[in-house]
Amino acid sequence: MGSEATTARRLSPARAEKYRDEKQRIMRTAYELIQRDGSKETSVHDVLDAAGLSTRAFYRHFRSRDELVLEMYRVDCERVNAALATAVASAPDPSAALAAWIDQNLAVVYDARRLRHAVVLSSVEVSSAEGFTSVKNAGLAEQRASLVALLRAGRDRGVFPYAAPETDAIAIQAVVGAHMRARLDGDAAALTRVDARNHTLELFRRALGAPT
Repeated sequence: MGSEATTARRLSPARAEKYRDEKQRIMRTAYELIQRDGSKETSVHDVLDAAGLSTRAFYRHFRSRDELVLEMYRVDCERVNAALATAVASAPDPSAALAAWIDQNLAVVYDARRLRHAVVLSSVEVSSAEGFTSVKNAGLAEQRASLVALLRAGRDRGVFPYAAPETDAIAIQAVVGAHMRARLDGDAAALTRVDARNHTLELFRRALGAPT
């Protein structure tokens, strides 16, 4: 939030750190309550009561409960997408980069610790927040950016000769997303992480014309 950033510039370093910690405490508490209470809607009062903070503390950082959960979603997306971009950039070639992109996304729901966050962020309580669709689409577009880049590099180098980077990225994202959704929902047909990775990788290596 712009006003928050402006205010932070006027604060002493100690006060600025205190407010950062305060904001993190609110977000961490909201995660814990949504995860624990499931379908029960978590109110601002619930969060502040559990965190031991005042109403003033909450509104120093967020205008509403919806803004809180959207910030939780946005921060998590930024963290995941930064790790994703790093993994892709570190890969030695486009084929390895594609495998890294797929595997990094699957890790969000196949790693037990990260799955707890993913369950919260995919909950009705978060997805029903006003403005969620816009924030979600922005996160997906950022997630796709590194995929489009690696597909373009693969096409230019002859590794993925059939690639249409922008449209193929949407298709790959959708298949990975379906595997992730099955895992989140506890679907009996959900594949293991290794099988989901291999299935997606082999499916699109063939579609992209990668040499066998």
